[in-house]
Amino acid sequence: MAVLPALAKLLPPTRQERAYALITAVDSAGTGCFLTISVVLFLRLIEVSPTQIGAALGLGGVLSLLTRVPLGRLSDRLGHRRSLVLVHLLRGLAFPAYLAIHGFTAFLVLSVFLLVMDGWESPVRKVVLYAFASVDDRVRIAAYNRSVYNLAFAIGSLFAALALTGQQSRLSLYLVVLANAVSHLVAAVLASRLPPDPRRSAPQSGLSARGGRFAAVGLLCGTLFLCTSMLTIGLPLLVLSHYHSRQWLIGLAMSVNTIVAVALQLRLSRGSTDIPGATRAGLLGGLAVGLACLLFFASATIGQLAGVLVLLLAVVALSVGDLYASAATWGLSMSLRRHDLTAHNQSVWSMYSSLPHLLGPFLVAGSLDLFSDYGWLFMGMIVMAAAVALRPVSRAVHSGIEHRRGADAQGAPATSARPGHS
Repeated sequence: MAVLPALAKLLPPTRQERAYALITAVDSAGTGCFLTISVVLFLRLIEVSPTQIGAALGLGGVLSLLTRVPLGRLSDRLGHRRSLVLVHLLRGLAFPAYLAIHGFTAFLVLSVFLLVMDGWESPVRKVVLYAFASVDDRVRIAAYNRSVYNLAFAIGSLFAALALTGQQSRLSLYLVVLANAVSHLVAAVLASRLPPDPRRSAPQSGLSARGGRFAAVGLLCGTLFLCTSMLTIGLPLLVLSHYHSRQWLIGLAMSVNTIVAVALQLRLSRGSTDIPGATRAGLLGGLAVGLACLLFFASATIGQLAGVLVLLLAVVALSVGDLYASAATWGLSMSLRRHDLTAHNQSVWSMYSSLPHLLGPFLVAGSLDLFSDYGWLFMGMIVMAAAVALRPVSRAVHSGIEHRRGADAQGAPATSARPGHS
């Protein structure tokens, strides 16, 4: 019986936070299910080639990036909660189509559509969070939901892995795809019960998110997330090059990353609710990623046993860097636009911060191919440079936004009083 109070302490304190976390859990469990079996589904049921899979997902990623801003504007008009419900509903209805299509053309259209929906969902979800969370609680709630996402994704992946055992029948693949579709439909129902959008005035023209410096902060934060490609691309390449007889290290490293994320996400996100705290987290994240790159380089040059230990230490450092980078991104995206938190602004942020992530696999693979193991040092310097630049650039953007807000506040009465203006 003592277990129940202990579990209750792990739940968010308010009804809105619990509902939001439940949406995260349902969504990520379904996503974990689908991504685990997706390649098998594409190759065996839809019968597309690996090259065609890469082309469809690559085009979908680019279009997802380019459509975020117009979809963000659409969300501001439709309403943020309504947009979140619509996104999940469309995904829930679209995923079963994978079971009815065959060949590259239909696969291309469906994959691109779903990737565009994924790009729409992320900034809308953030603004829905802002509707009920106070300024001081936003980063904490985002960090809690990141932990929920990682845990639910792992559970969903484990469930789907069972479908890949044995003879991998069509029925098992069908059930996983349908489970993912149902997860999005359930998420749509849950999202419809979230608090309605608060009434807010139209954003002031002086606060347009198109400013180059605001985009620069997003790009710098996105550069910190090169650590994701280092883990998913760079680490396997290192293991295959230097530890080919111990390929199990790849799976172990992924498990270590998940454990660190679930255990430390909330702790490392504390204090990132304002610009000084968020930029401090970004600097610590860059230093941690830089240390990880140094350790990866060392693991490639020393003996096998010691190299394995150093490699695992590098994974821990990389995971810590990723957590600090997440905290910095949440804090800055919320703090810089705290007076104008629209889906449009968050979509602009998402577009620019996602660009380095989109290019990450090419940069990581290219660096290791061009510079061999010294590529780790090159990538570490890039990330640390971005982390160092984050604070002065963020301060400059914040000063510019506050200056424009003051100018707009002073100019608005005069403008409205001028004859001939409506």
